[in-house]
Amino acid sequence: MNEKQNWVLAATKKLVLASIASAVVLLVWRYPKLPPLVPLWYGKPWGVDRLAHPLWLVLLPAGSLIVLIINTTLSRILTRDMLIFNQILAATALIVAILSLVTLTKILFLVS
Repeated sequence: MNEKQNWVLAATKKLVLASIASAVVLLVWRYPKLPPLVPLWYGKPWGVDRLAHPLWLVLLPAGSLIVLIINTTLSRILTRDMLIFNQILAATALIVAILSLVTLTKILFLVS
């Protein structure tokens, strides 16, 4: 079952792409105001280890796009006839994209 046959899959894909586009626009808009190092690696100990060059922030929307591509591919290949699995994969991509956008927004407005 594809997006044309199921409005949930189509709407989720549009929301994911809108979230990724918003993240890219936000990053381009705030990039000139960023300091030389931004906090990104929150799993590391407090201090300089948490900081990264601002270009690393591209990982957040890129990661969302990669998850969308992988989930769409899995949906088309492995779970073609199982609607619930397609919807779960689409919802996962949406959650990743929204959390990525929220994280990017927090980082950008924290440091600039």
